[in-house]
Amino acid sequence: MKNNIRIHGFRMHHAILEEFRFLRDESFERPPASAYVVYMTLLKQLQVEQNQRGIIKEFNLSFWSKKLGISYSTLWGGRRYLEKHHFIKEEIHEGLPVLVLKDVEKYNTPEHEGVVLNYLIIPHALFETNILAEFVRTSNPEGIELLLSLLNQFRTSMSYIKTDAVEKVKQVRTMKTLKLQLNKNAKGVRKTLSVLESLFKVDFSGVEIRGKQLWIKKVSFSLKPECVEENTDEFNVNSLMAKLSKELIYFLDGHHIKYKPRDQIDVMISFKQEVANKLNYLMDDNEKSFTVRDRFMKNFFLETMDQIGTLIHTEKQRKGSFHFYSIGAFFRMAFRKYLPGALKKLPYERLFEAKVREFTITGQEPALYNLI
Repeated sequence: MKNNIRIHGFRMHHAILEEFRFLRDESFERPPASAYVVYMTLLKQLQVEQNQRGIIKEFNLSFWSKKLGISYSTLWGGRRYLEKHHFIKEEIHEGLPVLVLKDVEKYNTPEHEGVVLNYLIIPHALFETNILAEFVRTSNPEGIELLLSLLNQFRTSMSYIKTDAVEKVKQVRTMKTLKLQLNKNAKGVRKTLSVLESLFKVDFSGVEIRGKQLWIKKVSFSLKPECVEENTDEFNVNSLMAKLSKELIYFLDGHHIKYKPRDQIDVMISFKQEVANKLNYLMDDNEKSFTVRDRFMKNFFLETMDQIGTLIHTEKQRKGSFHFYSIGAFFRMAFRKYLPGALKKLPYERLFEAKVREFTITGQEPALYNLI
């Protein structure tokens, strides 16, 4: 079988990742999260300019600050780290300043093309999530290192696993390994994984309750479709998502919750992945329109916000304040928690037809299969 799935993104050479790892393990000044972020934005710009020599003519740190929801000064600190440790340097070419990425030209030369699996692919979708902003905000470079490690392994796996289903390509880590890699306790590991859920489907196995504690033995990761395909509106959801996004702003402002544009985007990504994508094949009787589906999704979104609003109000009364660890991750857990119950309000026959329709068209297990 031909392998038809590829991560939709741009290259980061494995040797550069190894240099970051060397500094992490052998240096007294380990790479901060902001340094990884700036380097990835440089690689993204390199792809835009299509420069195989590693020379960037236009790089706007202010743009990335706004795009990612990370302060300019923090990103500037990341850039200074890269300059100090010679990942990048500024040169004058033809009278104009340019940035040169160390060794990129060397790794892009023909004699290096034959090296097997010497790069990983960073998905374009990463920059549409809140992942980088959260790991910078919480000073969690280990989270980014885990992200890059997973992407490196997925790039390797996809080269020899022949499948059309991205969900079938999995990476597994033990909880013990994740604790060591992230330098966190089990709760800290789960918080980091909740941030990564914009790009990865995360499943736990070997789960036990010991006393009042949750014990998890293994964690498996699979890439979400956003990583391997360009965004389309095949299922006519963009218009509804735009309307719901406005409702979200009213909600956050009404509850005096501090948020950044990136948080708003992250909530909508969570809703699309946890709810909208599972209802792609829920169609009206004419099998052409999505009136019933859209009405359900709108009501569910508003009802979930009401539930969260009640929780915020209760916590403020009890503690005097309320704080989100991550707005997107919190909403994601709420969508996931309340969806099965909400689906029971829909006629079973219509849901059954949606499952049959999805299986007939895709040949894959329907997204609604384990929900109802």
